[in-house]
Amino acid sequence: METRVVDRLGTHALAWDALVERSPLPSPFLRSWWLAEVAVGEPLYLLVFDAAELIGGLALQRSTRGRVEVLEFLGSGPLEPDHLDLVADPDRVDEVVAAIRSWLAAGDRLIDLVGARPAAWALDAVPGWGHVTQLEVAPYVVLPGDRAAYLATRPGRMRSTITRTTKRLAKAGITFRVVDAGAAAADVESALTALRDLHDGRWGEASGFLASWESFAAAARAGIAVGEFRLSELVDADGAVVAVEADFVVAGRTSFYQAGRLTDHELRGSGSVLRYEIIGAAIKSGCAEFDLLRGGEEYKAEWADHRRGLIRIRRGVGVRGRALVAAALANVAVQERRHRASVRSSAVTVPSGAVDAPGSLDASARVVFYTDAAQTGGAESVAKTLLAELDGRFDVLVMGTTQAVIDDIAAVRPAASTMLLPPIDD
Repeated sequence: METRVVDRLGTHALAWDALVERSPLPSPFLRSWWLAEVAVGEPLYLLVFDAAELIGGLALQRSTRGRVEVLEFLGSGPLEPDHLDLVADPDRVDEVVAAIRSWLAAGDRLIDLVGARPAAWALDAVPGWGHVTQLEVAPYVVLPGDRAAYLATRPGRMRSTITRTTKRLAKAGITFRVVDAGAAAADVESALTALRDLHDGRWGEASGFLASWESFAAAARAGIAVGEFRLSELVDADGAVVAVEADFVVAGRTSFYQAGRLTDHELRGSGSVLRYEIIGAAIKSGCAEFDLLRGGEEYKAEWADHRRGLIRIRRGVGVRGRALVAAALANVAVQERRHRASVRSSAVTVPSGAVDAPGSLDASARVVFYTDAAQTGGAESVAKTLLAELDGRFDVLVMGTTQAVIDDIAAVRPAASTMLLPPIDD
């Protein structure tokens, strides 16, 4: 066997994609057309061959931190890829793992793989000292045989919203259309522009996605061309796009990636109607699953019945690489201690009957924001805007189940208290 290091797949792209399809969970973020456009830093592919046959590999991006080489999953960063892993012939996983591990074990390296599937082959392929942490979840639903059967399984409020809004939008002349492999180049560009503008209109600077727009757009064009990426739209009678969603369609799974819509009151519910149309199209095309990808936002739970975990593998090789991992772990420990101290110091005890006493804490002056989201999504972005502008007389407490989300929200209001709670599992 031979391990080769290249900066592009080139003529090996078809063989690579065939290995992706044979993965336990084929990730759209491992497809060759996506990887070719999204590197943050220097792309580096470790390819494992048996004679001329590609039997596995690992797609990485390389940067440096001081005198340490940093290796990440290719595409890691604002585009937030999920379900990542090395690829391998299922019958030769052990050989591929051993070859990649041998190559990674040399020198001073920090290997930081974010967004791996929990049972990733990469767990055994990454050498060194470090740790594995749980990240946010990726909700998904197994699709039934028709869209009506799917809708029947959804919460009553959601069913009502979709049914009523579909009728209202149809009466207003709003229609559904898909921009996919059969679309003209001009239509693809128009749909991409609509996605960028509508997404920006809703999230603006709160969206990390737009920071990598050019890379995303190049990958989207390539994915549409091969029939593995599509843009779905709701269009009004004048041809203006009022809602748009971008989805992968890979290996029998449709995966939601990004969306945007107008927020006019008369268009309320348009995002839900659009997604229901997308799921209906996925069922009709034979897809077995709709994956909402990374994020534990509450709205995703309405569309999905199951959740997959995601993990981060961070290990250091060599003295300097291990030192970087140790420093990162120490920083986490310090932050956790500070957080616990903050929670203790922010605890307020109000004596019974004292709420209405002169000079006491007015119960109406405290605002508590709670979120069980695993990453900042739409609801959290709105909360940040509201809390940042809330009158200073209000005492704000941000409570949640993920520390990073809590800190992100509380950062807009320095005087806010925070509290980390265990997740509700039942």
